[in-house]
Amino acid sequence: MKSILFSVILTLATAVSAFAGTTVVNTGSDSGGFHTVLSFINERVKGEYVQAGNPVVASSYFDKGDVITMWSTEWPGNSEIPSVKIDGDTIVGLQVYETILCSREFSSMDEMKGKNIKIATWGESPAVDKFIKGMAKDLNANIKIVPYDGSGATTRGYLGGDANTIFTIQTKQSKVEADGKCFAFSSKGDLDFAFVDVILSVNASADNVSKYRQVVTDLSKTPEWKSSFEGTETYIVDNTNSSTIVNKVNAAIKLNSN
Repeated sequence: MKSILFSVILTLATAVSAFAGTTVVNTGSDSGGFHTVLSFINERVKGEYVQAGNPVVASSYFDKGDVITMWSTEWPGNSEIPSVKIDGDTIVGLQVYETILCSREFSSMDEMKGKNIKIATWGESPAVDKFIKGMAKDLNANIKIVPYDGSGATTRGYLGGDANTIFTIQTKQSKVEADGKCFAFSSKGDLDFAFVDVILSVNASADNVSKYRQVVTDLSKTPEWKSSFEGTETYIVDNTNSSTIVNKVNAAIKLNSN
């Protein structure tokens, strides 16, 4: 009995010491998605949790080493926000809203070439506007955005006939396909746009980065994580997907940059 108890204590001590010195820094609000992600992670790593509230304050904690944080792909294009290293060595994982292009009039992007098209999508998103303009140029098409506040309103507008085509998040696919067909997907590489937030390590050893990735891998399989982040895909870096994940991040950064 004593040996079993000692083994349990040793296991717990090893689990805690594995992440000793880790600082979890929330760059967002104390009630948003970043907070939820990082709180889940901190429950596993038992680190020091810092509620920074914004990336500028957060950066003042980064010199501690062995930091886990979250970084928006909107920030690298803003010169007033500190820069961080975002690559295959530092990315732990991504939270991504994948996007789709669907239509009741077209069944492929080739069919859209040279046409006049109304696309229902987000109306006040510079990144979306930039993406749609780029797509119009590539297709030599005249594309007009029919603007909405969010994905729900966008779907309702499309189904109501305000536009013949829709660009939205993939979780709306089943509703959209009640009247039309989805034929291009960011998850398959057809579209170079997805809403991407990065779970990032800062000044962390390679060994700890590997451990952080395992933590997020385990968390992403839990009912609590799936329920909290319904509608997103969680991608964790491994030996097979590092370049794909980095490319997805870089594409999002490019669209969010001037």
